[in-house]
Amino acid sequence: MLVKVYGVDSVSKKCVFEWFKRFRDGKEDVKDEPRSGRLPISTTPDSIERVRRMLADDRRLSLRMMAEELKIILDSVSNIIHEHLQKRKKRSTLFRHCAGPATCDNGVSSNTERIVC
Repeated sequence: MLVKVYGVDSVSKKCVFEWFKRFRDGKEDVKDEPRSGRLPISTTPDSIERVRRMLADDRRLSLRMMAEELKIILDSVSNIIHEHLQKRKKRSTLFRHCAGPATCDNGVSSNTERIVC
């Protein structure tokens, strides 16, 4: 009936029954009460700036350390670093130089170390 009168953007029947139940129980506020559980995602301009400053001060901080310091969830810190600040992890590759092809085996001694002759 609400949809017929007010259109598709009207309040749902379930929502009206929830409000009625709250008013009957003596609550006169239609706002939801705070819930326990997962914190809301904190990707605000303020948190983006705070993460940027933390990275500028110490690039060796872990995501977990930053999340605990800023009091926001780990996924938010990761999202800020990778999506908003466009930071990526650098892969370090160690190159060893040798005197020439005769003294070098030209093989790869590990997955991060390459020998260049």
